[in-house]
Amino acid sequence: MRGIPFIVLILALLVMVGGCSQTEGKSDSSPTNEEENQTVYTELDDDNGEEAQSSETDVASDEQLSENMNIDEYLNAHYKIDGTHYETDVWESDSGMTNYTVKLLPDTEEYSQEINKKLQDGHRENYEETEIMFDMAKQIMDEVPEVKDKSRVDSVSWVSYDGEFKVILIQDFENSEKQADGDSLSKYSSNQIEYARVWLQLAPNQEIDELNVRHIPAGEKLNPDDETSASYPEDIIQLAGSRLVDGSVTYSGNGDGTINVYNIPLRWDGQYPAGKDFYEKIIQKTKLVHIDTGDDQKVIRLIKLLNVH
Repeated sequence: MRGIPFIVLILALLVMVGGCSQTEGKSDSSPTNEEENQTVYTELDDDNGEEAQSSETDVASDEQLSENMNIDEYLNAHYKIDGTHYETDVWESDSGMTNYTVKLLPDTEEYSQEINKKLQDGHRENYEETEIMFDMAKQIMDEVPEVKDKSRVDSVSWVSYDGEFKVILIQDFENSEKQADGDSLSKYSSNQIEYARVWLQLAPNQEIDELNVRHIPAGEKLNPDDETSASYPEDIIQLAGSRLVDGSVTYSGNGDGTINVYNIPLRWDGQYPAGKDFYEKIIQKTKLVHIDTGDDQKVIRLIKLLNVH
């Protein structure tokens, strides 16, 4: 009987020791879990902070692009044409408008010669390379002003490797802000400006009292008095003063700052019939000419002399 209480006592001691062990185990594991949880929460907070900071940086970059962008880098990044690069003249008008005069230049002399020839032959044949240039110029004219407030593209031109040959791919005639004698070209139509600029550059006499404009439809004979005369393959514009001595300019417009000039006299003198071959050679020898913007004051003076028939 004495052995039974001793056994009970031993069992009680074992139960107490086991309980203490479990308590110590729980106490050791608990801080570890709390540290792990704390570490996880800290990492999540850091990630959120980086995302917020990155977003703020993106916004700042957009603002820099809008306010202080390098226009040449922007054009070369967004409107790149193989074998070419952009250079831009930037000027401010009196109204605070930022104006971009964009030049598209060839990377090599060989490519320049190739494109020069295709632009010169453009009124006879369509070339993929030049069509891409004209399309891209229109995109630049339409889209770039939307990237930066109070800005406009004045013109986009192809300029040859040596700088000698230039073709305006697109020009904003009607919104020009250059002033002349208090008068602005923006008051006049693109056709009026074209007539005056063509005469200013090509006509033999600038001292005229009237600038007559005659529209000749495609299909009309070059020489109406000669039955063997070939016909114009396109709509034609003929400019002339009020006197024979003033001369004349006969051309078709390409809508891109260039014209096709026909060597046609205002009055035909000679022996006729001349034969169809004679007139066909005149058509084949039309000359592509780039029309400069000229002096605004002189352009406006000529516009005021226009008499459109």
